[in-house]
Order: sequence, then C-alpha cells, then structure tokens
Amino acid sequence: MDTQLTSLIERLANPAVMPMRSAELRQLEALKTEVVTCDPYRSRVLIHDNHDPQAKSVLLLHGWGGHPLMLSALQTLLQARGYRVYTPFLLGHDPDACASCDIPAQCSLLLTLQATYGPFDSVVAHSAGGIITALAHTLGFTLNRVALLSAPASLSILLQHYLLLHRAAEHYLPLLGAYYQNRYPMCADLQTLSPYTFSEAHVLIMHGTRDQRLDPANARQIQAQLPQSELHIIENTGHLGILAHQPALQSLARFLCATNADHEKGNTHAGAY
Repeated sequence: MDTQLTSLIERLANPAVMPMRSAELRQLEALKTEVVTCDPYRSRVLIHDNHDPQAKSVLLLHGWGGHPLMLSALQTLLQARGYRVYTPFLLGHDPDACASCDIPAQCSLLLTLQATYGPFDSVVAHSAGGIITALAHTLGFTLNRVALLSAPASLSILLQHYLLLHRAAEHYLPLLGAYYQNRYPMCADLQTLSPYTFSEAHVLIMHGTRDQRLDPANARQIQAQLPQSELHIIENTGHLGILAHQPALQSLARFLCATNADHEKGNTHAGAY
C-alpha cells in the first residue's frame, strides 16, 4: 500500500480530539456514566436518566474530534422535556480508552448502544455523527426521528474535507473509499453520494450559513436524498455554534417532541434564524 495512503488512514483514525475545559471535566465527573464494550473498543456513555418508564430515549452523537460535553446544552434541554438522554464518546475519543478507530467502525458503537439501551426514539447527530448514523442504519440501527446538525451529505464529502485539512491530493479519495469498503464489506456502498436512506423516519436538517468546515450546501444535498425532511438554515451560525444556538435548539426540541408526526412529515420547509 502507498505509504502516504497508509499515513492518511492512520491519521483519520486518530483525530485530534478537542480538549475539555475545566468546567466540562467537572461536569463529566458529576454525571452518571456507563462503559460499553465494542471489541476491541471501550467507551463511556453519559446518561441523563428519567425514571418515568414511558420516557422516550434520545441518542446524541458528537462530531469527529469532538466530545459529549459539546452537546451539554441540548442534553439539558431534552432532559427537561422528559427524555432519557444518552451521549457516548465516539470510539477512540474517550480519553480513558484511547484507541485508533476509523469512521465506518463507529457503526458497531451505535448497534451496541441500541442492543444495550435502545431502541432509541430519536437521534441527534452533529457533523460526522450524521454520516455514522446513516451507515449504521444500513446495518440495522433503527430510529423514529433524526436531526442532522451540520452533517456532510456523504462520506466522500467528509473525506474530501479531511484530505484538504491534511493537504493530501484528491486522488486519494477513491483509494480511501476502496480501502474502507474492503475493510467493512458489510456496509452499503461507502462511496455513494446518497447514503441517507431513512426515508421512513421523521428528519430535521439544520445547518449554519457560516459553517467553515462543511459547506451549507450539504444540507440541501441531504434534503434531496430525503425529500420529506424539514430543512432549517440558521443565519450567522457556524459549525460548532449551532450546538449552542438557543432558537435552533428550541426548534429542535419542538421537532423531537411533536406528536402530529404524519402532518409534520408532509411539510418540507426552510427556516432562517
């Protein structure tokens, strides 16, 4: 194998995880956590419990190089709305269980979480968490509602972004796709431009106009794959800013808590905040 391709694969499987601030570390220590095992990986899940047996469960997924505390505003909001909230460290992102893990391998985490705590009524996925949810869905991960925040329209688009970050030539894109497909043959076509297939779920797509990491055009490309989805374009908001944008989070909470799902699903619209 090309030595530069090997180096790229290794770097993509070992993201530079954003460090947690002191306040976030204290918050993590105070939260209930459980360890899940996806051989050969281990990772912690932050649990905001709800003792109502009828409470719905929601899974929150952070992006590549992120961590669960980045979703704390949404965790608090959804727990207040009566949800049981689960927020895992993506595999290889937990500082207590460091290990190399590439993006397609994250599907095993979602399937393990579903077997342990699920099925989940809803999933909220930020950035790479969106494409991970799409890949896991092809392997049997189920959901009723999904909100995609600043998500890439395909794995290829996400890999293009990482190639640019690592100043690698674009001809490595199909080579990376072929490598992942050979390593994870059970996954659907990893190089497809239409990976979002959960058309039976109720889908909300949100993207900020000032996203410098993933072009907001990704949101419309995802909506083209899921014509019955809702699209909200958030003005003056960036890739991470969307996670703390209160009007957007309130709209997200209303979407997850809506009861008239059939009526809602039939109305595709764009909203600006």
